[in-house]
Amino acid sequence: MNGEATYVKAMGLLGETGTGGNVACVDVKDGRIIRIRPLHYDWKYGRDELHPWKIEARGKTIEVPLKSLLPPHSIAYKKRVYSPTASSIRSSG
Repeated sequence: MNGEATYVKAMGLLGETGTGGNVACVDVKDGRIIRIRPLHYDWKYGRDELHPWKIEARGKTIEVPLKSLLPPHSIAYKKRVYSPTASSIRSSG
């Protein structure tokens, strides 16, 4: 693969299915992960199409963030993929 591409992936810890995790954008260049970042929900659709919720109470307004919130292990996944330990496990199987 040449060039740079962005993939939308679930970053769950449940193996192949990826269920139960937050959604992230994974930027790949020449077959290697270069960046893992939160998915911005307004990337493809506008705020008016998403209809985000809003709560108004006691003079304050709370709105949903328009991006996924990634836990630390998802952000550090790139380091896990390219660690020396991970490469020895991949080559032994």
